[in-house]
Amino acid sequence: MTETMTRKSEYLLQGAMYFYRAKNIYCRYQYTLQDPVDPALLQQAVDAALDQAPYFKMKLVREKREIYLAENDQPFTICPGHTLQAMPEETGGYLFNVSWEGATVFFDWYHFVADGHGVTRFLTRILMEYCNRRYGAGFDCPPLGSAPAYDMEALLAHDPTAGEEGLPENEPVPVQAGQLRRSILRLDKQSLVDAALDCGVKPVSALLGLLSLALQPFVDRDKVEYCYSTDTRRTLDVPEAFYNCVASFRHGVDAGPGVRLGDIAADIDQNLRASLQPQAQLTQMAKMMGWVCRVDALKAPLRIKQRVFSMGEAMGNFPADFWISYLGDPLGPDRDYPPALNDYIRDFEVWVPPDGASVGFEVASLHGQLICCIQDKLGRTGLADAIRAAMEREGVRVLGTTDVGPALPYQE
Repeated sequence: MTETMTRKSEYLLQGAMYFYRAKNIYCRYQYTLQDPVDPALLQQAVDAALDQAPYFKMKLVREKREIYLAENDQPFTICPGHTLQAMPEETGGYLFNVSWEGATVFFDWYHFVADGHGVTRFLTRILMEYCNRRYGAGFDCPPLGSAPAYDMEALLAHDPTAGEEGLPENEPVPVQAGQLRRSILRLDKQSLVDAALDCGVKPVSALLGLLSLALQPFVDRDKVEYCYSTDTRRTLDVPEAFYNCVASFRHGVDAGPGVRLGDIAADIDQNLRASLQPQAQLTQMAKMMGWVCRVDALKAPLRIKQRVFSMGEAMGNFPADFWISYLGDPLGPDRDYPPALNDYIRDFEVWVPPDGASVGFEVASLHGQLICCIQDKLGRTGLADAIRAAMEREGVRVLGTTDVGPALPYQE
C-alpha cells in the first residue's frame, strides 16, 4: 500500500462496528434552506469542502480478507432528488453523498466512516461554502483536519471482559420489526428545559423519561429499556476526530401506569451523569471495541465475521425498546461556526435506522425547537399521539407532529 493508504487505513477499526453489522447503516441529515438550491453552486461547495477535508476523499477497498481505506481519485458528483443512494456502489466509491430537491439539501453517509458528531464539521463546511457562493456570506473556511486514530491498545486496557471466552450472557430485549414508519415531533425547547428544572435534572434526562412513559403502553412490561450514545472525543483526547467515537449505554426504568416524570427523572439523570464520567466512557467503549477487535481478528470470511458480531451484540448490553441519539444543534455550536449561518437554514431533519431497537429517536435542536425524528419498526399509528400526550401531561409544549411515511426511499 502507498503511504496515503497506510495512513488512512488506521481509521478502519474505529468504524468497524458498523461495517460488521449485517445491513449497511446509512445516515441522513437534510437541511431546508431559505431559497431553492443552485446545483452548480452546491457542486462547487462540495468540491471546495472536500479539498479542505481529505478524510472524506476516500474509498473502501476489499481484497480477499483484507479491507482498507484508500484515497479516491475520482471526482465527486452531487445528484438530484431525495432517493438514498447505495454507498459506495452508487456514489463513485465515496462513502457519503450529497443531493438536492427544491430548497432541501440531503447529506447521506455510511455510518462506517463517521458518526453524527464527527460528520457535522464537514457538512457545516459544505453549507458555509455554499452560502459564500450563493449569498456572498464571506464565511472563513480553513482546512479541516481529523485527529489521528486513538490508541486502541490503551483503550482496550480498560476492558474488564478482556480474555473472556465466548459470548456475554446478558438477556437481550427482543426487537420487533415490521413495516417501518417515520414521524416527526416538534417540541418547544424552553418548555422541556422548564420541566427538567422542576425535576432538578438535565433536559435530556427529562426527554428520556417522557419517551419512556410514552412507550410503556406499547411494551409487554412496566420496565422500559433504552439505549443512548455518548460522544467520547474529549475523553480520548481526539476532539477533532471525524471517525466514529462513541460509547453506548443501556438503562431501564419502571414506567407503568400512574408513574409521572418526577418519579423516574432522578434515576435517569443519575445514570446519565454517571455514564458521562471519563472512566465510565472508557470502560464501556473498551468493552464495545474489545468485541470488535476479537471479531476482526478471526480468520474467516466477512459474512462469518458479521454473523459472529451480531450474535455478540445481541447477547451483550443491547438491544433495547428504543434507541435515542441527542445531536443538539446540527450546525455544531461547539465548533465556532458563524451564527449567521442560521439565517440561511429554515428546517432540519436527521434519519438513522433504529438498528438495535424497535423504535429510534434522533433529536436535534434548531431555532428554539427540539426536532424528534422517529422511526418505528412496527409502523404504529398511535405512537406520535402517545408521545404528545405524555409531553403535554408534564407541561412540555408540542408544536406539531408530522407523519412522513415509510422508510427512506432506497433502491436495493
